[in-house]
Amino acid sequence: MSVTVGRVTAVAWPPQQALAVELARAADAAEPFPGVGPLPDRPIRLILAPSRAVFDSLTRRRLPGWSEGAAFPERGVVVLLSDRPTLRLAGALRHELAHLALRARVRHSLPLWFEEGYASLAAGEWDRLDALQLNWQVARGARFDLDELDRALRGDRPDATTAYALATTAVLLLARWSAAGGGGGNVVAGGDRGLAPFIEHLARDPTFDAALRDTYHITEDDFEIRWQQDVATRYGWLGWAGAVGLVWAILGLTMIWLVRLRRRRDRARRALLDEGWTVPSEDDPTA
Repeated sequence: MSVTVGRVTAVAWPPQQALAVELARAADAAEPFPGVGPLPDRPIRLILAPSRAVFDSLTRRRLPGWSEGAAFPERGVVVLLSDRPTLRLAGALRHELAHLALRARVRHSLPLWFEEGYASLAAGEWDRLDALQLNWQVARGARFDLDELDRALRGDRPDATTAYALATTAVLLLARWSAAGGGGGNVVAGGDRGLAPFIEHLARDPTFDAALRDTYHITEDDFEIRWQQDVATRYGWLGWAGAVGLVWAILGLTMIWLVRLRRRRDRARRALLDEGWTVPSEDDPTA
């Protein structure tokens, strides 16, 4: 069955008709995307796949087995795995719609790390950054380059989880820089003001590197170095120690409370056992 809400036509199997209507409404009323603006005024087709087999069939098995969403910007199609309908579908929908919005604004291909990092930023997937704070590999200073990010984004789940978080940090760094910052020298509050000039150049300039030069006056290689330094500063030893320290502090307090509770119960039991019991003075203990 299919249902149309505004510009969005949602296709779903009968048991998920109500979910299709809900998501179609959300897609049609999507808030503007950072630095890009609203979705283009064109039809959007949203397909809900009720099983992994159906999802893989619809995406022609081009995506990793952990993937739960796909966007086909040229066709204006979004596919979502809906085998476990939960609140996560709203975030997944926003992520995939961001791909459509970005590609409608920038017509040529972009680095995969930028596309996925932008979609994560637009969808507010901050839990990725929370997980990055506890990532031992990043904390110990392992360096990732942008080409490695592109490969890891389509790798196995653990590598992809880290890669998505790192891609988000790269786009956030661009979002913090002002267009007149001279290589990211000035930092602005809010992602829109940082991303809008850059995306404007992306739409006009022939390459990603050219857009970086025109917006921030740095090359792609320069950006990679600055991004690596930013990750090391924000998610290095101090950040990891702080995040892990908080976890251990919570565990420690929980253990202290459990020990005290156990001791209190033991004292109460001993008091009941000792009540009315005396040892005759003339008896000797036995071995």
